[in-house]
Amino acid sequence: MIERVHFRFQEWAAAVEGVGCGSVLGSLGMSVGSGNAEGTVPINSDVREVEQFVLELPEDLRRSVMLFYLPPYLGHGQAAKKLGISMSTLYRRIDGVHVLFNAKLLRGVLPKVS
Repeated sequence: MIERVHFRFQEWAAAVEGVGCGSVLGSLGMSVGSGNAEGTVPINSDVREVEQFVLELPEDLRRSVMLFYLPPYLGHGQAAKKLGISMSTLYRRIDGVHVLFNAKLLRGVLPKVS
């Protein structure tokens, strides 16, 4: 696990939880802004970057990230069971997502992870 990437994903999860629905912000139909206008949520650019990255992931990786980081907070074993995969596969997927996001942060060439 890449700790600084994990921290960024935790910040993203806290922002999603602050909205109160536990799904990806882009699918909420809510606008993201300064928090001053009604219906907006204050989101910093780091959270937006993670949000966009998660939305662009293949479905299996996106679901793994959502169950790993977002409410309802399942144990990792429960999350893996819900996905129909082993815990080691769940960890490999999360590690792969961390590597992809880290490469994106470093502006590197993104490897394919499945």
